[in-house]
Amino acid sequence: MDRTTYQEKEAQGHEGMIFGFAAVLVFLCLAALYESWSIPLAVLLAVPLGLFGALLAVWMRDYPYDMYTQIGIVTLIGLAAKNAILIVEYARMSHEEGKSIVDAALEAARLRLRPILMTSFAFILGVVPLALAIGAGAASRRSLGRRFSAA
Repeated sequence: MDRTTYQEKEAQGHEGMIFGFAAVLVFLCLAALYESWSIPLAVLLAVPLGLFGALLAVWMRDYPYDMYTQIGIVTLIGLAAKNAILIVEYARMSHEEGKSIVDAALEAARLRLRPILMTSFAFILGVVPLALAIGAGAASRRSLGRRFSAA
């Protein structure tokens, strides 16, 4: 067994703990940024839904849960948090201007939907060349491209 395989086997099964620590770190950074405990909580509540969708897609397509899947999950967590930050920040500003929480949230979702869709589709189209890769090293690039576009 070579050294890389040994290290992969030793590190196997610790992903949940690593993702949990990453979520706590992101929460604390957002809490410091917004000087609030509730806004980061609203942002991080969007992450499990995206994570569930990605894992469901991996399971339905019968992809292995390997390093490439984990990289895709980390990327997806970042995208979901970024999208939630866009909506929550705008809703917070609208609420501070006097709108009700529900009205502020609905307006933020309506106004931020287009930019969120544009960045998401740009990312998906950006990994299409990876998914269609040929040549040396194409197997790993195709794997990354399919996982990212599925997430």
